[in-house]
Amino acid sequence: MAPRRLHLGATTALVALGLVAAVEAWAWHGVDRDFYLPDPFRPLALALVLAFALTAFVQVRPLRRVVRTLAIVVALATLLLEARVRYRELGQTSRVERTADPLLRYHYRPGAEAHEIDRPELVVNHLGLLEDERAIPKPAGVLRIAVLTGSIANDTSVPFEQRFVRKLEHDLAGAAPDGRRVETVNVSCEGYNTTQQVRLLEQVGLQYQPDLVVLAYMMTSASVQDGSYRRLGNSFFLFRFLPMLARAEEGSVCAVFAPYHERYTFDLIVRQAMERLDLLGRVHGFDTLVAVLPVVERFDDPTCARLYDKVVATSRAIGFDTVRVADAFVGEPPSRFAKPGMEGDVCHPNVDGHARIAKTLADAVRKHEGWPAAPAR
Repeated sequence: MAPRRLHLGATTALVALGLVAAVEAWAWHGVDRDFYLPDPFRPLALALVLAFALTAFVQVRPLRRVVRTLAIVVALATLLLEARVRYRELGQTSRVERTADPLLRYHYRPGAEAHEIDRPELVVNHLGLLEDERAIPKPAGVLRIAVLTGSIANDTSVPFEQRFVRKLEHDLAGAAPDGRRVETVNVSCEGYNTTQQVRLLEQVGLQYQPDLVVLAYMMTSASVQDGSYRRLGNSFFLFRFLPMLARAEEGSVCAVFAPYHERYTFDLIVRQAMERLDLLGRVHGFDTLVAVLPVVERFDDPTCARLYDKVVATSRAIGFDTVRVADAFVGEPPSRFAKPGMEGDVCHPNVDGHARIAKTLADAVRKHEGWPAAPAR
């Protein structure tokens, strides 16, 4: 009986090595060493090596070709998906640059184009904020509200003037009982977690001398996410895909966010940042209102509700006035607030969602204990 031949020629070996090298190069390109998710690319590289090695023992030539072709297609499709997600938003990420601050990691580049549909002239202001230039120091007769949050305040798919930060200013126009004019300032950056948001306030936002700080908490605010690279771990595709996968497997998209709120990272990123925000308020004389924003999911979803409740309890334990914004959406279909063609983007509502958030915040601000009293007659 003749011994079996190994079917692995030089060309096949080179193709396999090339694919493995491409996968490893992409993994190196996107790596974020601060993120805890496992690396999805090393298993893919190992699977490619095993697939080509095992097919060397397959004696049936058509089957051998099918397996190798499938391995090549999977590898190339993965790299193409990653590249498409990474580079289709180059216009948006071009306004982001690295910073030497080890907590901020990155920020908006002063003078960069903001890419706003309704405000084409708008550029990132001199403090690195996606906001109009505001008078510093604060003029007399102005009551300033600084809004801290992540990408929801800078979502270029929603017109700038219709985002909740701007709508809040409009909804509060003439609302200050002491006669001051209300200004809202967007002290936010895409991808920032709570620690980065408070750090940004400390670094630049305090220059606006806010009377009230609104910490608008997103479900991503407990994660370690580098917004100059929109990825989970070192995968750009997973950043987009995981919410859909969680909804399919767990029945709730909030299953993606649950690990952030159950691990040590929550206390490190959220609780300690809120405690520092409380300290900053005492030193610099501003009040704080925490608003827990909903995801565009079934608004009475129990998994989401559990996460909202944890943030609310943490905030109130520190002593902050807190509003659970999701309550204002209960009874409404999520589809009403999803962006057309972007239903998988559960963290960023459409124009109607921003209007509902602004109205809920305006009502909470008016009821806030620190809201200025009417002048004595």
